[in-house]
Amino acid sequence: MELARHLGQRLQGIAAISRQAEQRDCWTDVSFPKIEVDTYQTAFGALLSLVVPNRLDRLAEQIHRFSPDVLLFPMFHPWNAGLQQRLAEIPSVVFVHDPQAHPDLSGWFYQRLEDRSLRRASRCVVLSRSLIHHLVRRGVDGERVDVVPLGAFSYSHTSLSDKAGNVLDKTDRHVPTLLFFGRIVSYKGLDILIRAYTRLRTKMPCRLVIAGEGRLAPYRPLLKHLPEVKVINRWIAEDEIASIFARSDLVVLPYTSASQSGIIPIAASFGLPVVATRVGGLEEQIEEGVSGWLVPARDEQALVAAMYAALSNRDEARKRGFALKERYETLFGWERIADLVVKSLELAKQARGSA
Repeated sequence: MELARHLGQRLQGIAAISRQAEQRDCWTDVSFPKIEVDTYQTAFGALLSLVVPNRLDRLAEQIHRFSPDVLLFPMFHPWNAGLQQRLAEIPSVVFVHDPQAHPDLSGWFYQRLEDRSLRRASRCVVLSRSLIHHLVRRGVDGERVDVVPLGAFSYSHTSLSDKAGNVLDKTDRHVPTLLFFGRIVSYKGLDILIRAYTRLRTKMPCRLVIAGEGRLAPYRPLLKHLPEVKVINRWIAEDEIASIFARSDLVVLPYTSASQSGIIPIAASFGLPVVATRVGGLEEQIEEGVSGWLVPARDEQALVAAMYAALSNRDEARKRGFALKERYETLFGWERIADLVVKSLELAKQARGSA
């Protein structure tokens, strides 16, 4: 949506939006005309939509009537390859968020669908330079790969929701708050963070907020003796995100593997400092010692030290948080991102024209 807003200032286009998308109502201020289509809501529905592709066929026909120069797929979707096949005469640019699938997301069916899309793509886009070689290993020519970073998201401009606020404000707001945000899966390193937090709270008063859906059972033994930890174990709605970040002092990403993180741009929009691990593209999002803290993955002691440094020196933490915000407003501003995407689209069009 952020990308579409800025592309709308540079080129003519049309946006195909799922009626099942949570952010569907937010697209009203995007200048592109829109095609709304029913997709699916469950994994079985996704499979059925491919076996009986009536809706996919109709969408391809609608797009074909618009006669676009290029197709842009900003995220993976099971329909991508099918649309590319049906509109084979039109070059396509495909964003690949996770060229090396996360341990919890790898799956034969998912990989096969995305590989079909990559083979049909005129150009592919990754979100950090460190990921190019993963795409090359999947058979994509490195000359066809462009790098476009994630930009800051505008949650800081939305109103605070009482739904999340009522949970978080039950404790003293003067106590520094650490935030772990996002899906709870093994590679996110939540177990490492909980152990590090247990050690940190012996050094200084602090609290931990865990917000996101996923299986909490593996972590319950670690949380058993930490009643002050606040857990919101469910999908976090768009209108709750601002409240959670606004009530936090430090965002922590203890990941053991990563492509890049959409959490860092949210933290940047609030000017919040971040402690993250040196994995994947996280090192390209945060400049160590300037716009955050970077520590080795699985290094519990280093994680404790970084969190303590951030919470015990609030001026330095505030300085790095503002630096992160400035970094995203300049290097990763949406105007620059839109320019990079337009360049990729132009290259795709030229490649097809010269074929």
